[in-house]
Amino acid sequence: MHAPDEATVRSFGRNGYAIFPKLLEVHEVALLRSVCDELLAEPPDDDLGGTAHDIGRGHDRRFLRHRHREFPALCDFLLGTEMKRFVRRFVGETPYLFNEQFVVKGPKTGAAFAWHQDGGYVGFDHRNYLTVWMAVDDTTAENGPVYVLPRDLTKDSALFPHHWDRDGKEMIGYDGADEGVAAIVPAGSVVAFSSATLHRSSPNTTDRARRAFIAQFSPEPIIDPATGQPKRFATAL
Repeated sequence: MHAPDEATVRSFGRNGYAIFPKLLEVHEVALLRSVCDELLAEPPDDDLGGTAHDIGRGHDRRFLRHRHREFPALCDFLLGTEMKRFVRRFVGETPYLFNEQFVVKGPKTGAAFAWHQDGGYVGFDHRNYLTVWMAVDDTTAENGPVYVLPRDLTKDSALFPHHWDRDGKEMIGYDGADEGVAAIVPAGSVVAFSSATLHRSSPNTTDRARRAFIAQFSPEPIIDPATGQPKRFATAL
């Protein structure tokens, strides 16, 4: 997992995202698949017993969250030197792991996810952070790729108002007609985007699940003002 060059970092600032085809090593993809499949064997828990956003939709759209500490190899991958070299180019010298989760769209009925900014789920003012979206499977137009809406973050990186869609079980931050840029990428590819970047995903209409792993890194601990505690994790790399 090599660090991006200066031109890529500048492009990220002008567009709000960057795509890195086949960035992960074969053994790293194998690790993510192994951990994901182990977690998939558990019954769905859409809101982690009331401790997380209720955005899962059973086997349709599963979020397998906050379990890296149970898997030493996954911990090493998330918090290791290679990841640090990559994310510090976007968030600064001391990145913090803020959140991690597998997102799995079930076969045939794998639900879409509406336009939103990841920062819209935080619930209070915070500095923008980085989302590192990793393709665990080959991503096609049919199995639910992520779409990003380009945005020049050097000029504006504010969050938009979001509203809760009860039927879709999701926050929506944009209702416009733009389709965005689809990340049609092979397994092991990475899509990096800002928490201020609008993105969505389409449904999985194939007969196989589509797995992705998401890790989010902040330039400083994201502290909930209501509790004085980290919103999720605040682990320095």
